[in-house]
Amino acid sequence: MVLELDSHGFPKTSGIFETIKTLNGQPIALARHMRRALDSARSLGLKMPPEEELRTNLRKILHDEPHEVGKLRICIYADGFHLSHDEYTEPTSPLRFTFFSQTVLGEEHKQFPYDHRFELLKSAQDEGFDDCILFNVKNEVTESAVANLLFLIQGTWVTPPISAGVLPGVIRAIAIEECDVKVRPIHISEIPDVESAFSLASLRIAQPISHIGEMKLKIGDASQDMEARIRSHAQPHSVG
Repeated sequence: MVLELDSHGFPKTSGIFETIKTLNGQPIALARHMRRALDSARSLGLKMPPEEELRTNLRKILHDEPHEVGKLRICIYADGFHLSHDEYTEPTSPLRFTFFSQTVLGEEHKQFPYDHRFELLKSAQDEGFDDCILFNVKNEVTESAVANLLFLIQGTWVTPPISAGVLPGVIRAIAIEECDVKVRPIHISEIPDVESAFSLASLRIAQPISHIGEMKLKIGDASQDMEARIRSHAQPHSVG
């Protein structure tokens, strides 16, 4: 039976997924991604495939579809799992962000269908931006359409807490655990105080944000140092 995929490459059903950057066939932070997938599967009552079966298939697709820089996607659903590995083009320019005009409820798990998030992204792109900042009912910043956020405010790097309605991102966790990033609520009234910012995601890793609306942000020594630190802890490893 042929598995039907939607226009974004997800199976036409529901489930959880992980998107992982690969370098020369080696995934970045695979163990962290699989721990998150396992936690989500347990919470949602979804059966994970046997680990060795999954690893065997991962090794095969990474071997059969080689890319210097790749986008590995693992989709897990009730009837099984689906893997894909596509070429990924590294972004080179800083990002321009806007605010989404309505409250968006956060999601604890990375689930598909994912159309609603792509729609948020498209709404920002239609206005000439790359992505949008989301906020909750308390007017606290949460995340972007497809990434976690990291801000430099009054000399301290901060990111919103999971409790605000934030997906527990893998690169976000690395930044918190390894790079002295603080976790605290960030009210939208603090946005004018933001000096520098990053979009944190498994493919982009840490991509600088140059603008929030018309407000220009700094991309200086502090940003370059933080980006280097995060990337140094986001290293590829073999599937094993």
